[in-house]
Amino acid sequence: MIPFNSKLCAFFSLCINVSFSHQPDIDFPQATSQLNREYYKNAACIPALANIIASSPDQGVRQLAAVELRKRVAQNSGDLWIQLPLDDRDQIKAKLPELILAEPKYSKLVRNSSARVVAAIANIEVPLGQWNQLLPFLQNTCASSQVAHREVGIYTLYTVLENIVEGFENYLPGLFTLFGNLLQDPESLEYIDTTDKDDIKSFQRLLPAILSVIGQSVESGNETGARQLFDVLETLLILEVPLLVQHIPQLAEFLLRCGGNHSFDGELRVLSLNALNWTVQYKKSKVQSHGLAPALLEGLMPITTEPEPEDADDDAPSRSALRIIDGLATNLPPNQVFPALRQLIQQYFASPDANCRRGAMLALGVAVEGCSEFMTPLMNHVWPLIEAGLNDSDATVRKASCVAVSCLCEWLEDECINKHSLLVPTIMQLVNDPATQKNAVTALDAVLEILHDSIDQYLQLIMERLAVLLESAPMSVQSVIIGAIGSAAHASKEKFLPYFEPTMRKFQHFIVLTGEGEEQELRGITMDAIGTFAEAVGKEVFAPYAADMMKQAFAGVASGSPRLRECSFLFFGVMARVFEDDFAPYLPSVVPSVITSLQQLEHGEENPPLATSSEAAINFASGSSPATAIHVDGLNGDIDTDDTIDLDKVLDVNSAICIEKEIAAETLGNFAVSTREHFLPYVEQCTLELVTQLPHYYDGIRKSATESLLEIVRTFYELSGTGDWQPGTTHLGYLNPRVTEMIGHVVPPLIEMYESEDNKKVVASLCVGLAETLTKLGPDFLQGMSQIIATETFGNIAVQVLEQKALCQQDPDQDEDEEAAEDTAEYDSVLISSAGDLVAAIATALGADVRPGLPEILPPRFPNTT
Repeated sequence: MIPFNSKLCAFFSLCINVSFSHQPDIDFPQATSQLNREYYKNAACIPALANIIASSPDQGVRQLAAVELRKRVAQNSGDLWIQLPLDDRDQIKAKLPELILAEPKYSKLVRNSSARVVAAIANIEVPLGQWNQLLPFLQNTCASSQVAHREVGIYTLYTVLENIVEGFENYLPGLFTLFGNLLQDPESLEYIDTTDKDDIKSFQRLLPAILSVIGQSVESGNETGARQLFDVLETLLILEVPLLVQHIPQLAEFLLRCGGNHSFDGELRVLSLNALNWTVQYKKSKVQSHGLAPALLEGLMPITTEPEPEDADDDAPSRSALRIIDGLATNLPPNQVFPALRQLIQQYFASPDANCRRGAMLALGVAVEGCSEFMTPLMNHVWPLIEAGLNDSDATVRKASCVAVSCLCEWLEDECINKHSLLVPTIMQLVNDPATQKNAVTALDAVLEILHDSIDQYLQLIMERLAVLLESAPMSVQSVIIGAIGSAAHASKEKFLPYFEPTMRKFQHFIVLTGEGEEQELRGITMDAIGTFAEAVGKEVFAPYAADMMKQAFAGVASGSPRLRECSFLFFGVMARVFEDDFAPYLPSVVPSVITSLQQLEHGEENPPLATSSEAAINFASGSSPATAIHVDGLNGDIDTDDTIDLDKVLDVNSAICIEKEIAAETLGNFAVSTREHFLPYVEQCTLELVTQLPHYYDGIRKSATESLLEIVRTFYELSGTGDWQPGTTHLGYLNPRVTEMIGHVVPPLIEMYESEDNKKVVASLCVGLAETLTKLGPDFLQGMSQIIATETFGNIAVQVLEQKALCQQDPDQDEDEEAAEDTAEYDSVLISSAGDLVAAIATALGADVRPGLPEILPPRFPNTT
């Protein structure tokens, strides 16, 4: 063992000396290969590394040994560690905590890296009940009279508890007492999770002290500490355990006060406001029951008047405040939000300060999504503000008004169509103004998207102006212009024919761009617009361009860009709708590409699970688990580069891949509906793949997979040649056995998804899809999984939603015997309407047999359905 130790120690010393002297005396890749080959495959490397930590006089060597020891312990789920004799493992467990305490105060890197080793060992040993001495030791260390020992104990406890709590349940009361004492120091609790009521009460008493520590960190500008503390707070907000329920008003007031304080650092204010946004989302029932919206809006509006950064990706307090207003509008009943917001908007828009007027317009825009129905009767009071904003003397107010118009067009289509004579001429004037050009074209795009036949009087003027602008505008504006041209084609349909070929010639350059960033976005938007052209002008006119455009779409699939693959799949779906049977020759190529997209791994799936968003800040310095733990020191910048993970980049890439998969899942349904019998050879493969997407963590994928699966079922039924069906349970067995078999493969996974589904849009899509399928297939649709069971299951889904008892409608902070609030957010009304559709479909399919088949499906609210 001694030669093994000495060689490893000598090698580390050489690495450290060469690194600091910047002498290229060692081939590091070759040396790493030698280490992996000669040392790190042998379990003896673990006690050897531990011995180096204990004996080397060189701090750098001890640090490197600690980093490597943590890796060796954690690799392959602790395989090397388990290979060690029990005596060696016990000796390391006994000595390592003592070594950490013995490290000099200036050796913080060594202490922290060694603490990570303890965490890695504990992750293996504690769940097995083989290190019962660890937690008592750490508790005693945290209570030590020596400050240095308390600091070491807290950090070590932090590294252990962030990954495991199993085996520590009996120590929770003592831990709560300990945490209460430690909160007097600038340290924080990272992880507590328990369902025991006594422990919940104990933790709840700690919250005021936690808020005090957060406030001290923000006030002192301690960004690192504050970031970790806010991450803890966000974790507590997400937990289903109602740890914060008693303090929601105080928490919201505290976060708003921090976020609105101009003397605090901008990034720390953003952290405060982001935590408030999480509070609104995850504690909405308490925000609603306490009527907090008006006070929050009053505090948020001044923040919306602050400057916005030029870069759309940069965050700022003003943007965070607008996100919270959006969250209030979408999560709370509109009567709690819009009346108070309307008064504030009118007050701020009457201000001589352009920043106030800009903030008022932006707040109006973000509120539309959640309050559109509530706003409809009030639009006569809103339009004068919009008109004044579009004609404001200040360019920033005009730009903000364009944003508001875009939002109004998306959610209040009929109201905006009726105002086209105001909107189109005014916006066209702003298109000519370089100061407002990009926002104005975006607003024009939104208006054109909904204009339909009303576009006739504007089409020539719009196309001539946009064609000229396309030649001279910067690339970022060109993308918006092309989107607007696509919307013009969508609205004008066959009237777009005179502009089709000249526009296609102009677009040829954009469709072959190969750069990243703006070029990639421009190419993708161009592909989307060309798809819109195809639907507008029809199959015959577009046919000469189809082969070349499909070639470009396949190039997008092969580009390696999730964004371009997404655009290509959208284009494939459009081509299938336009060409129908004539698209069939492409199916052998496009279906495999879509399936491959759905089967691709997202970053982190082949490795230990990556962090959730609430863990990202901490994991930047700690790794996502003991197996990937790294340390970043704020002063020295020492980083274990082998395990460094750019979490922001990973999350961005994962988001892009998820959106790509959402479109891919949707495209398979389009193929089935459009190509019909030509799609039959792919039905089984596509159905099985879509079923595998139902448990995906991204709700957009679950929603698209649900809709496409039921579209495939309906198309398969249409192709089976089944005649008309009769309501009731008397004339059953009319479905083709293969259709019945498919139903048996599709419906049970959908029901299983519903039972754990927490997203209202997914449940609404499921209810609508089941209703449409049941209406088309009739009562035999219920036979696919046993008629009585299916009827009861579908009926239970509908009743649960109607009674606001579905999982997606539950709030963990709401007591089981507490009645659901009478007033709900507008999103809830969409969900309830979809459940009504499902009830009606069941009643239509079963006719007079609905009551004997399911006596509880029609409570008093549906007395006359049959």
